[in-house]
Amino acid sequence: MKVIVLFSSLALAIAAGSAALSLQAVQPSPAAGYAEGIYADYARDAGGQIAFDLRVVAAGNLKALEGRPLSSIVGMPRYVIGTDQQRFNLRNARFENAAGEVDRHELDADVAGFDAVGLPVELGDYRLLAVRATVAGKSRTHQAIEFCWKSLDHCVVYDPSIEFLDSVVNNHRLAKAVGYRPFVSQTDGPRIASRSIAKAGVCGLASNPAYIGRSLTWGAWSVDYKDIFGITLAHKSLGGQQAGLRCNSSCYPAPYGYSNSSSGYGNLGYSVDCGWSHNSGTTGRTGKWIAETKCAHKLVGSAKADVTLKGTGSGVSLAWDTNGGIDSNGGAYTDTCGYF
Repeated sequence: MKVIVLFSSLALAIAAGSAALSLQAVQPSPAAGYAEGIYADYARDAGGQIAFDLRVVAAGNLKALEGRPLSSIVGMPRYVIGTDQQRFNLRNARFENAAGEVDRHELDADVAGFDAVGLPVELGDYRLLAVRATVAGKSRTHQAIEFCWKSLDHCVVYDPSIEFLDSVVNNHRLAKAVGYRPFVSQTDGPRIASRSIAKAGVCGLASNPAYIGRSLTWGAWSVDYKDIFGITLAHKSLGGQQAGLRCNSSCYPAPYGYSNSSSGYGNLGYSVDCGWSHNSGTTGRTGKWIAETKCAHKLVGSAKADVTLKGTGSGVSLAWDTNGGIDSNGGAYTDTCGYF
């Protein structure tokens, strides 16, 4: 038997299950319409559940905004746009009441803070944007602001109605750019020794009878959520996960894998909690292994990412009790062993 490993393009960036990938290590070079690109990517990642229309209200040099809190420029959020993050997709887009969980850290900030992080105010420009968001046929309007330093090749967008808008989009962009996906490893079935054996059938996986084993390995990766000044408010290091199954000498399933631990931290009022676990079982010749980890971040109250094992046999699962913003890693593999 031999093991065949199908490498994704991520092989150039990380080793499966070990090396951590920082999803905010780079930022695409800003171009005209940086904000337009951010909103377009967010809408695309939401699967078209949300649409944005942007209009420039004002523009100029950042010096003109000194001495004013951002809340006096973009206004206080009357609502927030919530989504459920599923790896690098955004689902269940919705409008939510903004009361109770408004982060005043940036709303109370002055653009003079850029000087302290190496982004000279006098070299920066801004565009104040009217943002029209449409979800499920309902539209609402709020304001956001784009900051750009053309000479430093840097831009950032602040939208008080979408938590970590700029970080979310750039995290997704980098993950897609490096081709983040699970490594697939497959084990060849036994060679056919005679025609009589071939007629009787050879053990293999129902998904592909040429193999008697297959696994998916999600490499470890990390993600940061930052404010407009580049300060990390929430950091998550998600451990590597693996889910696989092989057919034993009696052609019955033997699920296997692992779930490595995750960790994180929050700053300036944010909390982070991580959970991880695996579950496995077999029913007849069908087997399943599931391995997942999730990390939650939350501003008000404590973040939660608790997991419970559920089910029996090949119907096992992991039940998650979470709140806040969720990042996850891992998945499940189910297959059936048989004679083909």
